Amino acid sequence: MNNQNSSSWTLRFRLFGIPVQILPMAWVVLALLGGAMGVEDSSDLTQVAIFVVAGMLCLLVHEFGHALVGRGAGALVDGVEIAGMGGTTSFMTLPPRRAGYFLMTLAGPVASLLLGVLLGVCFGLQLGNVWAGIRFAFLMPWQDTLPLDLQQQVVMGIYQNEVSHFALQVYSTGMLICFWWSLFNLLPLFPLDGGRLLGSVLNNYLIPCVLGLVVSVALAIWALLVGQWFNVMILGYLAFINWQYFRVLTGRKR
Repeated sequence: MNNQNSSSWTLRFRLFGIPVQILPMAWVVLALLGGAMGVEDSSDLTQVAIFVVAGMLCLLVHEFGHALVGRGAGALVDGVEIAGMGGTTSFMTLPPRRAGYFLMTLAGPVASLLLGVLLGVCFGLQLGNVWAGIRFAFLMPWQDTLPLDLQQQVVMGIYQNEVSHFALQVYSTGMLICFWWSLFNLLPLFPLDGGRLLGSVLNNYLIPCVLGLVVSVALAIWALLVGQWFNVMILGYLAFINWQYFRVLTGRKR
C-alpha cells in the first residue's frame, strides 16, 4: 500500500489480513461534516463525536466490502486507506472477469447499506417494532416536509418507549450515514462507485464522466443555493475530477 501520505499520526492496523491506514485528515473532515464548526456545548460535542465514530465505521465497512468481495473474485488486495475525502481500496491486480469487477464495486455500498439495516433493526427492537428503525432512517431527513400522518410514523414509538437521548443519537446518526452515504455513493459520477458501475455495465467510461460532470455541477449549484458551503466544496471537487477524467478519456491536452 502507498505510504506516501502517511505520518506519525496515521493509524495503521491489519484486518482480515488486509493492511489499513487511516490518515489524520479523515478525522478532521468527518468532524467538519458532523458540525464541529458549530459546537456550542457538550451536547453538540457529543453529537460530533458520534458522527465521527459512525462515519469512520461506515467507511471501513464500505471499503472492506470492496476488499473482501474483490479478493473472493480473484483480485490481489494491496490495502485500505481512509483519507480526507473518503476511503479507497487499492489492488495489485483486479478480478480477472468483468462480472467480478462489477460485484466488487457494488459490494462497497451494499455492505454499508446492510450496516444501516442492522442498526435500524437493533433500534427497532428497542422501539418494539423491528421495522420502525429502518422507517425512521429513511423518513427522518424529510420529516419537516412530510404530511402529518407520516411525521407521526417517523417518531412512532420513540417517546412511547424508554429510549435514551444518547441511544437515539447513536442509532439515528449511524443509520442516516450508512443509508444516505451509500445511496450518494451510487450516483453515476466518478470517482464514486456509481460511476464505476455504470462504466462497467456500458463498457464505456466516457458516458459516466459526462453524466457525472452534469450531476456534480447541478448538485453543487443546489448546495450553493441552500447555503451548504462545505458540500459545495466537495461537489466542486467531484466536478473537477470528472472533468479531468473526461480530458484524459478524450485525449485532450492541458
